[in-house]
Amino acid sequence: MATEVSGKTRGQQARLAGREATERGGLDRHPGDFVRVFLAAVTLGVTSLIARGGRVGAYEHEVFHLVNKLPSLLTVPLVIIQQAGTFIAVCAAVLLALALRRIRLALDLAIGGGSAYLLAKGLKLLVARQRPAGVFENVVIRGAEQAGLGFPSGHVAVAAALVTVAAPYFPRSTRRALWALVGLIAVARMYVGAHLPIDVIGGAALGWLIGAAVHLVRGAPGNRPTVEGVRAALDAAGVQAVAVQPLSADARGSTPFIADLHDGTSAFVKVVSREQRDADLLFKLYRFLVFRTVEDESPFTTPKRAVEHEGYVSLLAERAGGRVPPMVVAAETADHSAILAQELVPAKGLDDLAPDEFDDALLRRIWLQVALLHDHRIAHRDMRLANWMVDSDRQPWLIDFGFSEGSASMRRLAIDDAELLAATASRVGAKRAVAAAARVVDMDELVQAAGILQPFALSTVTRAEAKKHKGLLNEIKAEVATLAGAQLPPVDKIERVLVRPRVWLGLLGAAFAIHLLLPQVGELDQTLRAIGNAKIDWLLLGVLGSAATYVMAALSLTGAVSQPLVFARTFLVQVAASFTSRIAPAGLGGVGLNERYLERTGVSRTAAVTAVSASSVAGFMVHMTLLTISAVALGLKGLGVPSLPDGWPLLITVIALVLAIATGVGLPWGRRRLVAPVMTGLREFVPLLRRPARAAALFGGSAGTTLAYILTLAASVRAFGGSTSIEHVAVSYLVGSALGSVAPVPGGLGVTEAALVAGLTSFGVQSGPAIAGVLSFRLLTFWLPIAPGIWVFRRLHRADVF
Repeated sequence: MATEVSGKTRGQQARLAGREATERGGLDRHPGDFVRVFLAAVTLGVTSLIARGGRVGAYEHEVFHLVNKLPSLLTVPLVIIQQAGTFIAVCAAVLLALALRRIRLALDLAIGGGSAYLLAKGLKLLVARQRPAGVFENVVIRGAEQAGLGFPSGHVAVAAALVTVAAPYFPRSTRRALWALVGLIAVARMYVGAHLPIDVIGGAALGWLIGAAVHLVRGAPGNRPTVEGVRAALDAAGVQAVAVQPLSADARGSTPFIADLHDGTSAFVKVVSREQRDADLLFKLYRFLVFRTVEDESPFTTPKRAVEHEGYVSLLAERAGGRVPPMVVAAETADHSAILAQELVPAKGLDDLAPDEFDDALLRRIWLQVALLHDHRIAHRDMRLANWMVDSDRQPWLIDFGFSEGSASMRRLAIDDAELLAATASRVGAKRAVAAAARVVDMDELVQAAGILQPFALSTVTRAEAKKHKGLLNEIKAEVATLAGAQLPPVDKIERVLVRPRVWLGLLGAAFAIHLLLPQVGELDQTLRAIGNAKIDWLLLGVLGSAATYVMAALSLTGAVSQPLVFARTFLVQVAASFTSRIAPAGLGGVGLNERYLERTGVSRTAAVTAVSASSVAGFMVHMTLLTISAVALGLKGLGVPSLPDGWPLLITVIALVLAIATGVGLPWGRRRLVAPVMTGLREFVPLLRRPARAAALFGGSAGTTLAYILTLAASVRAFGGSTSIEHVAVSYLVGSALGSVAPVPGGLGVTEAALVAGLTSFGVQSGPAIAGVLSFRLLTFWLPIAPGIWVFRRLHRADVF
């Protein structure tokens, strides 16, 4: 952490910071609330899926009857207790908070309790699970029989939301009593025959989720360290403090204070609490998921272990000759937080210096400090400018070893170098920054740092500063390459594929597809019967149809270029594209592969882009033409229009969501990746039409691709006993694939399946054959081609085809 402290103004700054902390009211957003939101969302999702299935498991059945048949003498107390989960309880809680002059708490209770009440009502309609009396016989109903739906329990949701919102305002014993009350309300709702066990668990998860979300949005009081607590901890550790004041400073992962000690010196004190320990856990979990090679210390189990580690590495750095503030003490507080005290250095942070204050002598001193640490295999792991201080003698000091490592690997040390290179280059430019480093750091280490230099290797602050200077990271690499007199090795990618947004969107799309198909799970028996009676001959026809799409796609591409192409090789490239298009939305992976393939065959880049764009435009024109023809055929044959299914509100919501996604085309990304290629294709389209043979191949291949997909879908539906006209199948496919193509997920995952099932069932196909047919169609056209696509991709790549 960096702060500017001078002997004359230190006490004034501390007192000002103390007043600011008081005015903020002690409200924070706690890392633990992120964990609560995640766990609650997972629990709510799982219980929703179970409830949506419509079946009650044996254990749930037994637990319900065990509670429901408890003695009647419990009726009066439990009926009274359950009232704590009604909307009246929300009003009472708000009024009580107002009476106690807790205005902010009253507002949070109103938001949390009201949201839980309304969202429980909405979720009931979406999940549509019956009350126990609609599922079992011999249910004991106590009081008036409950109307409506069962999942989730609104009473439990409201109670859990109120308790979650109010919990930070109470001591631990009171919090436990309040959560016991929530448990009693859950038992009461089963006892009176209103809810099943999954209903009350889902209600508790919903309330917990809403309460934690309120804290994340609006903040909540926490166990913020107090001046008295810090002074008591210092006294207990044998350090007498005359005065302690909060400090307003950049203090990631801790709360800072300044302490004036009995011997006339001053100390900088950082307090690490349980909330910061949770933040450390989340941070390291995020890095584990995001980066290929983490090399982090394991998450610290207690704040005390965290500060002891920081103190230990600080002492190692000081012993190595590094200019590090000397240690005073590391100790634990009464509330199990931990403090780390170091001598206060009268200095200011590098991030506060103007660019013209970064002279070459200062840069050299900074890199000498880094070299000292790295010679002893100490990695700081947070070399941003805010963690460097400059005293009145222009000597640099390195602070905040909270993320540091001893016995670090050379790669970890190189990441330190990369961070400092980027941080200093953002102030003095790439040329001076690299030159300063090269005067001290070994060139091999500098080359390794340049190979690692990439946005994900940098801290958030340094990354943001580097973005202000376009091309800065590439300039640094170029300067290092020039000084080294050699070409840099390929960039050492540190992020996993999992971090890419398209992968997350793909996973979400898959979950979305499953959720959209779940309304049909009530027909699960029908679906299973359809699968059990599958006709192999129709499935084989579907396999041939899927294979034909690659032949037709190759024909279309050969018609888009004037230069002759080897058809067999072009066909294999389309098979390879079945792999690349699965890892990019809107078919962009296949587009890029086709462009590279055409360039390797001797086609200029401009002509390659034009050819691929023309193929896309032809496909769009054919698609819309076939959609129009199919719609007209429906009218001429008197087949009528589809009727909306029972779940039409959900279907309308899905369509609205897809349309909202489609509006992304108006954003710069959409214009660059989708609109621009189409416009390029249209501009070059007229000259192509003057050559009938090429036009026939282009449009014939596009039409053949679309028709092959339609026939594959028709064969898949017929394989499972579905019966409908080819016009119905065509309209369902053409509309469903169009919706899937604008979704920003690979292959329209989720959206396509939902649209196809909705289309087929609206045309009268039974739910079982429709679901089985769509899943089979996607298996044949989306999932199964991936394996041969990977194999062909690797073979062609080794052969330098693209």
